[in-house]
Amino acid sequence: MQKAKLYFFLLLFLLIAYSAWATVSEYSFTSTLGTFTEITGGTVLGTATNDNEVFNALPLGFTFNYNGVDYTEVSVACNGFIAMGPAAVTSNQPISNANSSNNVVAAIGRDIKSRDTGELMYLSSGTAPNRMFTVQWKHWRRSATATANDDVTFQIQLQENGNKVVFVYGPFTAVTSTTNQAIQVGLRGDSNADFNNRATTTTGLPPQQELPTTTSAC
Repeated sequence: MQKAKLYFFLLLFLLIAYSAWATVSEYSFTSTLGTFTEITGGTVLGTATNDNEVFNALPLGFTFNYNGVDYTEVSVACNGFIAMGPAAVTSNQPISNANSSNNVVAAIGRDIKSRDTGELMYLSSGTAPNRMFTVQWKHWRRSATATANDDVTFQIQLQENGNKVVFVYGPFTAVTSTTNQAIQVGLRGDSNADFNNRATTTTGLPPQQELPTTTSAC
């Protein structure tokens, strides 16, 4: 195995609905590079060996409109995604799997687990009308023996102003593997037929190289 150490201090994905009645396939998309800012002082959901857990009905602290519906709570899945509303079903393919939860936001949607130094945290911050709900996966890795030395940190942000969904990626250390699952990055609406994915690959690249560059379905 060859260890690759690449640093995306910030890779920001911004998806905004054109209207309150838009399907997620009609959301727009932009990406930028910047500086990753770690959150602290939030509510810790888990540490160390978290794997496939789901943490349901977490309060946003404000009302967030997603796919034409107002939400005041979300559910967080360890496998790199959140689902709007009071409950979620864990999945390694949260956008495409017909049996997964609907109204999903996936930053690294695949089988991942916490490292021994890992942490899963959420934080509500700011004041109206600029409040933000952030979920942070700190020191996580792909769930496979060959990738035990992975170390990835990333966030999903829901921003009150404009109902913006933002994916923020911190530094990555990854081990190249030929058995990688594809990573699903994007949005899912009321079913797996309504989606806004970024393209991913199954070529065994480190996860940061599998992050999307074009608008297409997985």
